Amino acid sequence: MDPFQHLLLPLLFLLAIRIDHRRAIIFAPLAVLPDFDALFDLHRALGHSFIPLLVMPMAILVYARLRRPEWLLSALIVQFYLASHVVLDMGGVAFLWPVVTEQFYFEPAITFTVEGGLNLGFSLDYGMRELADMGTTSFLSDAGAALIFLGVLMTAVFRREARSALSKAWTAATETFLTILRRT
Repeated sequence: MDPFQHLLLPLLFLLAIRIDHRRAIIFAPLAVLPDFDALFDLHRALGHSFIPLLVMPMAILVYARLRRPEWLLSALIVQFYLASHVVLDMGGVAFLWPVVTEQFYFEPAITFTVEGGLNLGFSLDYGMRELADMGTTSFLSDAGAALIFLGVLMTAVFRREARSALSKAWTAATETFLTILRRT
């Protein structure tokens, strides 16, 4: 999955369940963070392993729960973004790296055809395979481009609502940024 989809899909989910939109928007870039393991030629291994995605954020959650309760929602949102990346990449991740160097994969497929009648099929492929050399990642796939096109289309149809939503998002982002600057 491309970084655009890793960023957009969990953000839309958090906004849909009405999580604090300021925090959801501010922490959204963390959804792409695991893909930086491609810089070390360990794409879908180092950044997709349980150590950076579960152990370290769980320590932050425990600290927030015990010492800084006001950090708890932010820590949960960060954990959600990091975990969503692995879930969306389940076509092959070395989740137990460096202990186990093979990739775990889970690839469900639903097919729909109308050839020779109405046919609906489901297949599921899962297991472990050799860690594939994936030193590069595409920034925008065809599905990501389709999501952008869908967003542009929806914005054109719902102009007034889109303008209002963008205005609110911009105001929230600038207020949050200014609050952060005032604290430092």
